[in-house]
Amino acid sequence: MESKICQSCGRPMENRKRWRENFEQVKYCSKTCKKNKTPLIYMSRILELLDERACGHSICPCEVLPTSEKQNKILMERVRSAGRLLAAQGEIDILQKGKVVVEFKGPIRFRKKIK
Repeated sequence: MESKICQSCGRPMENRKRWRENFEQVKYCSKTCKKNKTPLIYMSRILELLDERACGHSICPCEVLPTSEKQNKILMERVRSAGRLLAAQGEIDILQKGKVVVEFKGPIRFRKKIK
């Protein structure tokens, strides 16, 4: 079955019956994702923070947000979505307990892709 990555949340989406005719043009997995597109600023901030770190070092997603917004669950999920998109593009690795993961639940860290 054909699949691709949602351009907002970074999660994989499968071809659905209603998308059968135009799956190539579909960018978002739901109306919510279409409405709440992940800001590119989070993606660029993740890469900027990782460039400041030594090779192989990681960052916590909460480091992307200003201190006043770190407790905002909606913004934190957007940062995690930006990380998923960067991982899907091959820019970064998502780590959980020091191991690279594709799907995750719980605390994670971002690390620049080791080449």
